[in-house]
Amino acid sequence: MGGEKEYVNAQQMTTVNRPGKEMKQSENIQPDFNNEDLKNPDPLKKHVNQMKNGFPVEVFSEDIQDVIRATNKSLNFPLDFISASILYAASVAIRKKAKIKTPNGWKERAVIYIALVGRPGTNKSHPLSFALEPIRKQDKQAHQQYDHERSEFEYVQSLSKKEREGEGLSEPEEPILTKRIVNDITPEALAFVHKNNPEGLGVYVDELAGWLKNFNRYNSGGEQEFWISCFSGKPIIIDRKTSQPIRVDDPFISVAGTIQTGVLNEFAKDNRTSNGFIDRILFAYPEGLKKDAWSEKELSRDIPESWENIISDISNIQGDREFTFTNEASNRLRKWQAENARLCNEAENEGIEGIYSKLEIYAIRLSLILQILNNRASTQINLESVEGAIKLVEYFRKTGSKIYDIVNNSNPLDHLPRNKRIFYESLSEVFETKYAVLKGKDYNMKERSIKDFLNDRRFFLRIERGRYEKKL
Repeated sequence: MGGEKEYVNAQQMTTVNRPGKEMKQSENIQPDFNNEDLKNPDPLKKHVNQMKNGFPVEVFSEDIQDVIRATNKSLNFPLDFISASILYAASVAIRKKAKIKTPNGWKERAVIYIALVGRPGTNKSHPLSFALEPIRKQDKQAHQQYDHERSEFEYVQSLSKKEREGEGLSEPEEPILTKRIVNDITPEALAFVHKNNPEGLGVYVDELAGWLKNFNRYNSGGEQEFWISCFSGKPIIIDRKTSQPIRVDDPFISVAGTIQTGVLNEFAKDNRTSNGFIDRILFAYPEGLKKDAWSEKELSRDIPESWENIISDISNIQGDREFTFTNEASNRLRKWQAENARLCNEAENEGIEGIYSKLEIYAIRLSLILQILNNRASTQINLESVEGAIKLVEYFRKTGSKIYDIVNNSNPLDHLPRNKRIFYESLSEVFETKYAVLKGKDYNMKERSIKDFLNDRRFFLRIERGRYEKKL
């Protein structure tokens, strides 16, 4: 459900919102109760199912929310996919132009690895293409400039020294192709491109399953370790007998791509669920996503132009700006981290603990991305950016846990008795103990049994005393 947590008050059995910034919903995510709902024996359950775990669009500024809603309505872009694509495109536009000093003193950049997960035909690739289009335009212009400079270079190089002197030309300097986005590429080739583009790169892989399968094309296990290392910004050092050595001391490489739910098992191969690889990936995974009919509403020309202007503004940031947290933002982040540490310590296995642990890095990196997206003039991370980043990582906590269960074929719900499973599905996303006890009577469950069930960390997250959140 994203940033606006929905819970049920046991006495009134009504839906309540936590205080906070209000989210403008697009038509297909703002459920309204009608006469049919009134006939439904449990309209609250229907409402919860429609809103469950939605991407917290409210973390973005109004101009970016307008882009998200317009593409959702006109192009059928799922909110999770276009929102995640915007985060990735912003990361690539920022590159090494900005870094953030954490409350504990180390520094992070805006590197993210993100995967859009859905069934075939659920509009995964188009949101990424839309978000990256302004950067692709910049790459196209850079390539045209390179072609021109290359022609000049080859012409001058073809002249003799005497001919060059006669035309007043000096020894030519070989041009370098600048770019932001690369596609399927080996680590060695990527390192070479990065060396010529020191501000950083974005890797876009349309089908992540193919990317994962190709990890061992040239060596066993080396490419997987390469990506784990790049995530942390460790130097890239490649020494090969057949080529010149390459070294990139401060790499910036963000990765995005799509993957079908049916091939998620690729993430389970080669020890990826236990060696830290899957922990580094943020999964955009909408609930109950289905293929839509084409929309009859055309996208306004203002929307792509607005998004292009936003990316252009970010791309034109000068220098290597260092961001710091305001005291208020730092205190909020520390409070969240303490709670996240508790969840890590209580995690049911090391795989889930690894996912939760990496969210601390992402809370910092996403704070930086949101600050630049929403307020490009300031170099201080404010409370609003931190609150937004926390909403994002809580969304990705749920999707990451769900992906982990899928790739490990270990969905605990499948092993519950039927009445307990139905009881679990009937609960609101966030609820109070008293509500669960009352609800359990409909399924012949005793109060002691329900309270024991609520303490099972595979299924529930205790937010505070007497309040729980479903994890599946």
